[in-house]
Amino acid sequence: MGRASNRKKTQRQTGGPSLRRIKQDTRSQTVATRSVFGLDAMVQLAGERVRRRSMALNAWLGDTEPVSAEVPPWPEGSLGHRLLAGTPLGEAQDAPSLLTAHLPDTRTIAADPRHWTVATEALIRALVFDGLTLDHPAVRALLGALTSVVEAEIAHMRAMADDLYSIGPFDNDDEVGFPALDGPVFLLGRALVEAVWAVVGDDSLADVDGVLELALDEVVPGLDAPLVVDALIAASYTREGPAGTRPLHRILNLSDNPLELLLEDEVRPGDILPVGLLVLSALAQLCHSDSVSVLERTTNPGT
Repeated sequence: MGRASNRKKTQRQTGGPSLRRIKQDTRSQTVATRSVFGLDAMVQLAGERVRRRSMALNAWLGDTEPVSAEVPPWPEGSLGHRLLAGTPLGEAQDAPSLLTAHLPDTRTIAADPRHWTVATEALIRALVFDGLTLDHPAVRALLGALTSVVEAEIAHMRAMADDLYSIGPFDNDDEVGFPALDGPVFLLGRALVEAVWAVVGDDSLADVDGVLELALDEVVPGLDAPLVVDALIAASYTREGPAGTRPLHRILNLSDNPLELLLEDEVRPGDILPVGLLVLSALAQLCHSDSVSVLERTTNPGT
């Protein structure tokens, strides 16, 4: 048996969601992803994801109308406005509130990728907008429902990072892979990147680095703030950043997901979602301001 097949066998033994049950969703994503460079394919993929998310929301909301989390009317260009301008945080603002939503049972959530996006957004809303903590019963329940999903996602990420994952064009094993675009670690990683962009804005990374370290100090007990900041910065600037910055992800050959980088250091797989949510909440706090610069805010705390 080839090494690629051995790795796939390991994936099947992670205790994650049944890959057979998500076969059709994965194949649809794979086809769309392979042609993602075409504008039509990108529009089609986006539309399909909106449709699937809408279907899942019905199970969470029932007959009730969705209610967005309340936020101040941040002026355009401010830290607060930039935080919500990104898709992940903007969508999380409109996610079901764990204070009022009817959560599907844990087996349903774990088995259906359509629920993973809603579940991740609901967790982000809970900590960033609704002021809940990791100890809240609904937060604990939802994190528990995603445990097997995260285990399967991390196994997939590590397999994909292996240079020997594919044994070439003759590897015709048609086993289904993981629907990565729905993975909670992927989705939370995107939200973290968007939050970092919101915090940095047009400032120099060298100037903002210290602000980030101070804001993240002791946010996650036992996890050094400089390590977290390094992961955030290295993963976030995969495209042109503020003046004087370079695409660190490409230079250092690192992942563009800060959570994946943290997994390679000191964070255990079972802790990755709680760690990511705590860090995201701290970054969001930095952006609760009508200032255009986090440096100005730290200099003048009242802004």
